[in-house]
Amino acid sequence: MQGRDVAKVAALLTGTAILLMPALRWAGVGVLPNAGIGESATLAHRLMHPLVHVSWWHAAVNVYVLWQLVFFFPLRCRHLLFAYLVACSCPVTVAVWGGGVSGPSVTGVVGLSGMEYVLMGWVMPGVPCRWRFNMQLLLWMSAGLVTGGMAVGFHLYCYLLGVMAAMLLRRR
Repeated sequence: MQGRDVAKVAALLTGTAILLMPALRWAGVGVLPNAGIGESATLAHRLMHPLVHVSWWHAAVNVYVLWQLVFFFPLRCRHLLFAYLVACSCPVTVAVWGGGVSGPSVTGVVGLSGMEYVLMGWVMPGVPCRWRFNMQLLLWMSAGLVTGGMAVGFHLYCYLLGVMAAMLLRRR
């Protein structure tokens, strides 16, 4: 199996696990309680926050975007691991800027979207129409800022670190 295929399998398995989390919570199973990035987050809370979502809809959208990124861009497992580490390393003050996520997590920001923004930042230098790509992301974040349901600081942090890593580490 080649590197891209392994990343696709990893994304499919991760996405399936993420989609099962809300169902387990709905069934009364306390899966990963209090996972997230916030004031009272422990290391375990931070490491588990990409697996926890506010609702099934939130999980489904995030998993769909992850699968689109992995299947349409040349990403490998090392990119997924890098994105995970960046998303888990976001400072609390940055993560909650712009509203944060209101939901079952008492510790703050939850979801897979931070990893996705790192991956989008990583692929951005190779996208043919960068201006449109960035404007779409900015429009999406603006909508989240206006409605107050999106952790805009968290997404910006992840996206900018993804772009910086791509610029510094990619071979020309």
